[in-house]
Amino acid sequence: MARLAVVISHPIQHFAPLFRDLGNVPELELRVFYCCDWGIADYTDPGFGQTFKWDVPLLDGYDYEFLPIDKRPSDLGFFSIDNPTVGQRLGDFSPDAVWIHGYSHRTSWRTYLWALKHRRKILYFGDSELLSPRGIKARLFKRAVLPYFFSRCDAFLTIGDNNEAYYRHYGVPDRRMFRGSFPVDIARFRDSANAISKEERIVRRQHHGLHSNALVALFSGKLIDIKRPLDLVAAVHRLRYEIPSLQALILGSGPLEGKIREQIRGYGLSDRVILTGFVNQSQIPSVLHLGDILTMCSERDPHPLAVTEAMSVGNAIIASDRVGCVGPTDAAREGQNALIYRCGQIEEICECIRTLHNNRDLLQRFQSRSIELAKSQDTSVMVQAVLTAISDRTKMESTLTIRDST
Repeated sequence: MARLAVVISHPIQHFAPLFRDLGNVPELELRVFYCCDWGIADYTDPGFGQTFKWDVPLLDGYDYEFLPIDKRPSDLGFFSIDNPTVGQRLGDFSPDAVWIHGYSHRTSWRTYLWALKHRRKILYFGDSELLSPRGIKARLFKRAVLPYFFSRCDAFLTIGDNNEAYYRHYGVPDRRMFRGSFPVDIARFRDSANAISKEERIVRRQHHGLHSNALVALFSGKLIDIKRPLDLVAAVHRLRYEIPSLQALILGSGPLEGKIREQIRGYGLSDRVILTGFVNQSQIPSVLHLGDILTMCSERDPHPLAVTEAMSVGNAIIASDRVGCVGPTDAAREGQNALIYRCGQIEEICECIRTLHNNRDLLQRFQSRSIELAKSQDTSVMVQAVLTAISDRTKMESTLTIRDST
């Protein structure tokens, strides 16, 4: 039996099902070390602009502990996430391998140095990509530090084409990469969608102000500048007479909510663009199921889980070319389940919507393919990648597993 320690900032809704599944693997002893209690206790997320806690189980089904921390952090900055006793706790558990979740917290570096000192295998997970421009200081820092940092890691749990390109850029060889997923509990989303009849879906649409025969374009995420939700509002405005059946449903909350409502009023779109406000995890599948298309307009979004979530309940994808989960072997695949446009080009968003509106057979093919491709992002795919990386098997076995699942 191998022992795996995961050191991560806080309980994250998408990783809890993965840890539960890893905790049920007979040949693996897992312990997750959390740096703080965000997620299970109320906390304020500036991106959502409100205080909340997730309403799905985050700690069930696996072994975990919370590391002592001097002060409960108000943000997830480098010095805010600092747990000086992490080395002692890791020593008591004595893992064979350590999962380091990014390099942007001081505790991650403490974990990294402990693993090097005690000659334990380092599994690295991150969602970085090269699509978004960085400032010169960030580029110089990464170029100076990351090649050395990554050279001491034994395996990289990768999540897609752009993520792997990022590692190659900093000198990581392919043999150290094990393709997994940015995990989503696909079964929970599919079960929720399958439980809703066509008649009930119509009723739910009407409850949100959506017409039964509308072409519904979704936005799901934090209402912040880098997500560019106003681009969808502008596209609906341009298409209001050309496609009278088009409506948009915006899931989420955040600093831009007031500006979006002002834009809706200014354009006279109160019956065409509907805001749901914050939607907690237990309700997201049933609300996403009301849509036909997910529009991901972001200018910086390494691997948005909203894409996989929307795919799993049967939405086609329209995404900007800055969205990190777009790629030939990734979740959103151009020409298979997704149309891609240049970020910020509103007319190109309109053209994508026109294409899917005017060719309903294509829309249905995209929707069906989304459901199939969502399986490649399931927690089970990441479980296999973790086990393969720990056991030091060949990368070929992990790759074949993912290809079979798609």
